[in-house]
Amino acid sequence: MSYSPSSTKKTDYTGHYKASEVDVYPSEFLVRAFLGTYEKLKIDHKLLRGKKVLDLGFGDGRNFQLLHDLGMELYGTEITESICKLITERLYQRKGISVDARVGRNTSIPFANSFFDCIVASSSSYYMDEGNKYEDNLAEIHRVLKPGGLFIHSLPMPSTFIMRNAIDTGEGHMRITEDPYGVRVGTLMKQFKTEDEVRSYLTHGFKDISIGSAKDDFWGDAVHLWLVVCTKT
Repeated sequence: MSYSPSSTKKTDYTGHYKASEVDVYPSEFLVRAFLGTYEKLKIDHKLLRGKKVLDLGFGDGRNFQLLHDLGMELYGTEITESICKLITERLYQRKGISVDARVGRNTSIPFANSFFDCIVASSSSYYMDEGNKYEDNLAEIHRVLKPGGLFIHSLPMPSTFIMRNAIDTGEGHMRITEDPYGVRVGTLMKQFKTEDEVRSYLTHGFKDISIGSAKDDFWGDAVHLWLVVCTKT
């Protein structure tokens, strides 16, 4: 199966987020990670009050209310200035929440070394730039996270809906060919087949790795994710 750039639809994330006027709930796995108590995971969220948190690829800004309520200092990155402006203005006007949002990518996070106490990446850290590997994303995340800082993120299984008919370009880096939302066709993403594969990428640079999973079916859209919490060594 070949990939033709001419067959892709132009990505317009700004228009996608602008069209969404309804406030949305935070990612469920983040609510569970911060507020739940599980056999293999317990985060004392009280220790995060006043700490710096980065929402990497914050999208429509759905997680900022939760992070704000946890008392954290809010930062975010997105791929265009227009998205940063749209979401930060919306958050401040509707909720009075201030966010330091900057243009960045997974391989280029515009903050100093060891700046953050916590990084959350809800369906974002596995987006790939052309010519890069997933290890490059992790190296940049590791750079801006403080030693002992939390990295909380979700990663796609091959069976999740966005991977349907995706083209493997090597090492599990998948070229997306179908997207019901019409914004990700042509994008490169890294998929993860097993828990051991997820862990293998984190063993150098991270510790206390706790991995969960979720398999949901939202009216035909299978959302199958690894849910990962770890700390920087």
